[in-house]
Amino acid sequence: MSRFKLTLILMVAALLMASCAKRQVEFQTYPLKIFFDSKSVSSATYSPDEKIIAYISNVSGVHNIWTVPVAGGEPRQLTNDTVNTIIFVTWCPDRDSLIYMQDKGGNENFHLYLIPAQGGQAVELTPGDSVLAQFLKWSYDGNSFLYMSNLRDKSFFDIYQYDLNTGQSKMIYQTKGTEAFADWSRDQKKLAFNIFYVSTDEDFAVYDIATGQMDTLTKHKGEIYNEALCFSPDSKYIYFLTDKESEFTMLQRMNLETRKQELLEKPDWDVITAGFSRNGTYFAWAINEDGSTKIKVINIKENKEVPLPVLPNGEIRGLEFSRSEKYMDFYFNGDRQPTNLYVVDLASNKLTQLTNSLPKEIAQDNLVESELIRYPSFDGKQIPAYLYKPKNLKPGDKRPVIMEIHGGPMFQEAKRWSPVRQYFINHGYVMLVPNVRGSTGYGKTYHQLDDKDWGGAPLQDVIYGKKYLATLDFVDTGKVVILGGSYGGYMVLAALTFAPTEFAAGVDAVGPSNLITFLKSIPPYWQPWVKYWYKEIGDPVKDKKLYEERSPLNFADRIVRPLFVIHGANDPRVKQAESDRIVEAAKKNNVPVEYMVFPDEGHGLRKKGNQIKAFQAVSDFLDKYILQKQPS
Repeated sequence: MSRFKLTLILMVAALLMASCAKRQVEFQTYPLKIFFDSKSVSSATYSPDEKIIAYISNVSGVHNIWTVPVAGGEPRQLTNDTVNTIIFVTWCPDRDSLIYMQDKGGNENFHLYLIPAQGGQAVELTPGDSVLAQFLKWSYDGNSFLYMSNLRDKSFFDIYQYDLNTGQSKMIYQTKGTEAFADWSRDQKKLAFNIFYVSTDEDFAVYDIATGQMDTLTKHKGEIYNEALCFSPDSKYIYFLTDKESEFTMLQRMNLETRKQELLEKPDWDVITAGFSRNGTYFAWAINEDGSTKIKVINIKENKEVPLPVLPNGEIRGLEFSRSEKYMDFYFNGDRQPTNLYVVDLASNKLTQLTNSLPKEIAQDNLVESELIRYPSFDGKQIPAYLYKPKNLKPGDKRPVIMEIHGGPMFQEAKRWSPVRQYFINHGYVMLVPNVRGSTGYGKTYHQLDDKDWGGAPLQDVIYGKKYLATLDFVDTGKVVILGGSYGGYMVLAALTFAPTEFAAGVDAVGPSNLITFLKSIPPYWQPWVKYWYKEIGDPVKDKKLYEERSPLNFADRIVRPLFVIHGANDPRVKQAESDRIVEAAKKNNVPVEYMVFPDEGHGLRKKGNQIKAFQAVSDFLDKYILQKQPS
């Protein structure tokens, strides 16, 4: 099946290599650079003979393409870019070459490139200034692929088919609104699209490539979420998610000829994805159960569940089957382990770890496992959160805290590796990472509770998280810092302006400070989705007063706590001006303000060197203003 673009969390009782005796490890602290020496791994893809896997890793400091034998062995670096990060790679099914995606300086205008499997000069397949191209899916025969591009109109992503034999591409679908590609049928006759209205309201449609007819299959009244996942291998069915008459999404399939629907799975949580292996031997689906995702793999031909090997506790994502269906690979990471790539031989059930991402200098026993807790907010709503306690806690200790707020807000925090978290915990901080209202994963009602209420009830959830911290005898509530990026950065600014004395300091990365200017400056390709922002934040005309009341910049004179701000100069989503203005205004209050702008980054920091530079500065900032340490 095609790669799952999802996060899969699989909780099981046993750990890998459980037979190895545990040694008592003496606690020690590590410098920030060591934590960032952990490697990230993503986008695995098999060579045509399935002897090699290519993947993306930042071992060199910038994300490049690496290869490793499927049987295990020493990884080899294929590309050597020192400036621009590569975010995706796929092996040409019947050719000794690969296709990858890369932008320049974090501007998110990704292009597609073709490179020989042995390395060498890459050829650009999708040229054009200020144009974004994204790989979608290979044809079943492997001679062509689909990609989307806003070449025709910067606001719309049309679907193109690229023929590797001729080197030519042709548009096969011209986008008219918020259609988002879901799948391409194996017979190459149909496309499936999801039609986005708002985050809780979607339809899906099937497009006949030959006739040009688009058929919306889930027309409805009210807000119902319908998401097409994939066609069946015989192209007769479409598998989809829906929350019709339900708080959570369930898995169904529809016969495309009769339109008859069949319920396949309806748990008490969200089904989040499903898909087939290439030839339809296997079918897999995933359920997000309170932040932990359970997966099942079924052998359809034998009508039985596939037994999976013993896997570690943590997060599993990127599940994919090889074209021959002999192998299944995935990425694992957890609180105490960076992302690693694993492959399963489905015949023998043998599990092989192909990468080793934890720096050798770090003893895993010195890292901290989170605890999933819940605390009551102002209205009694239970807020799920992850609590991290430092390893070296002693009776009577009163520790500083960092509350980290995720971006989105359509997102859910889970047990996952974070070098920033583990560094601060290793250096004595408690961390609390909540999924405030508006987060996904807890039902559509919870997800919608932040609509037109940015800086309102979700901020109260954070403040009540601090009240929960006050019940812990090892917390110094006078030293609680709030940190976040993007929407989380907005929450930092909202906290320092709407509740100015609640937190001891704030660390904002790429957060919008003025909701009016933020919405006016979104990228052209976000314009078709502006209805979502109207539902999320409000209509900028009808709800102008709300925009003004919830924009931290308008209340910057209230900032009385130290503020650290990070931004990328090439950010296409939240323009640098959003940070420029809040920094300028906060400095007028004679409070400590530090500001770092990275000229080669966009919406967030991708490059390891920049990440280290930024968070070392944050650490020094907190040492000075929270811990009152004297410079060494």
